[in-house]
Amino acid sequence: MAVQINPTVGCDLLDDPPPTGSDPFKVGTLAANIPNILTTGHAYGRVCQIPGLDPIHIRDDDAPASTIVDVKQDFVIDVYWDLSGQLVSAFAGTWVVTIFFDCASSSPLDFQIYSNRIDFGCPNANCHPPTTNNSRQYHASFLVPAGTVALDPNTPTPGTFYELDVSIVLLDTCNSLPTTGIIGSVPLEEVLFFSL
Repeated sequence: MAVQINPTVGCDLLDDPPPTGSDPFKVGTLAANIPNILTTGHAYGRVCQIPGLDPIHIRDDDAPASTIVDVKQDFVIDVYWDLSGQLVSAFAGTWVVTIFFDCASSSPLDFQIYSNRIDFGCPNANCHPPTTNNSRQYHASFLVPAGTVALDPNTPTPGTFYELDVSIVLLDTCNSLPTTGIIGSVPLEEVLFFSL
């Protein structure tokens, strides 16, 4: 099953990204097939049950990640990614972000959340920090409504484990295929979804 949730999209960077910083995000990969001397990419993700006062677009990137989530409440999945280097201005197209929910106990409960297409964009002085011809940065904040995640009725406990993973793909402008070579992933968390 696939569920479309259109995220709030911004162009801010994590202020203190892992692995050396203190922001509580998982580290992924992006643009691994392109030589680092030409383009480098980073990708980060987090699941958060109670992200703060602004659940639509999380400005508190220090809010701790949640490994236990109540299915009767909304939760947020934040995905940050960026590109920098000499080849960035040669790319164009649209990004598609997909979040995979793999149920540990029952594969029929597996599903995906996918985004509307996110424009690659041009240099933007309003980003924080501003982007240039040689850089782009993105923040997609998915507000997942209560009741989206199903619990396995065959487990003896009121909870179900899901493995969450994010894919980030830049689709080519002409054919909407991932021919740009910019593909990434973030292994998020194994999350216990529960209901009492």
